[in-house]
Amino acid sequence: MTILLAALGAVVVAVALYDVLKTTLSAQGGAPLTSALSAGLWAILGRGPAHGLPRRAAGGVILTAVPVAWTLLLWTGWTIVFASADGAVVDASSQTPADLPARVYFVGFTLFTLGNGDYVPSGGAWQVLTAVASFTGLFLVTLAITYLLPVVQAVAEKRSLAGRIHSLGATGVEIAAQAGGPGSSLERQLESAAADLTLHAERHLVYPVLHYFASDEARTALAPRLAALSDGLLLLRHGLPEADRPDPTALGSVEGALDDYLATVRGSLASPSEEAPPPPPSAGLDRTAPEADRDLADAARQRDDQRRLLRAVVRQSGHDWPGAVGTQS
Repeated sequence: MTILLAALGAVVVAVALYDVLKTTLSAQGGAPLTSALSAGLWAILGRGPAHGLPRRAAGGVILTAVPVAWTLLLWTGWTIVFASADGAVVDASSQTPADLPARVYFVGFTLFTLGNGDYVPSGGAWQVLTAVASFTGLFLVTLAITYLLPVVQAVAEKRSLAGRIHSLGATGVEIAAQAGGPGSSLERQLESAAADLTLHAERHLVYPVLHYFASDEARTALAPRLAALSDGLLLLRHGLPEADRPDPTALGSVEGALDDYLATVRGSLASPSEEAPPPPPSAGLDRTAPEADRDLADAARQRDDQRRLLRAVVRQSGHDWPGAVGTQS
């Protein structure tokens, strides 16, 4: 029984350390427990409109809950290990075996401080395990801090990116209306947005928790801004006369960056909606290409999968597709 209990504790410790290492150092997203906890909390908090308090607080709650869960898991595992033998931890003054609450207390102090000295490990093997436990606690705290700070910075940059895209236009029509042909200022802004969006997609892959930080303002909410950008790209390629369109290379870089972002959220964070949003109307443009509406409909069908996924991301953010009837941009 003692060996089995010690083995169980060791497994719990190993699971906790794996989850920490996979989430913080792999650059491939959250580990299974972190991902499940994040998704579960989002399912509870991420309901209702974008301005609702639970949705606005969801990102911070999830970001706080993850290191707390790591701590509790590691604490539980080491407590099981030190509870597996009667004489593993003793009272420093009386040398009597510690009871379970005292062992929980001893493990907590060992993991996160140097301890008070009122309870001590008994024997060489338990002293070595105490040192190992102390190292794992310090290791967890260090990795948690180095994980949290970049996430907070990435959240601020996510909102900044949304604001820069919004400055191009609140809807796809407004973005396309700024077109001035190859070499225009819009083309340079699109190239800059493509670079920033590619960087954000990489951050999103490393820190999936970014997905759960929602903004109640459409201007600083990235999902509806990307929806407007998607509509704008269709109009710039197929709604304008050829002489007024930006360089296709610039448009291709933004489309590629948008696809990279959607690839990071596909499956694990969002599943495509059943229906794609309708293609953007060309009626709001001052100049339109011949057969613009037909070409826009064909192009939207070719990007049906991406637009259905983007629609799901917009809905998860608590916003509506920009430019849709009855919505505000």
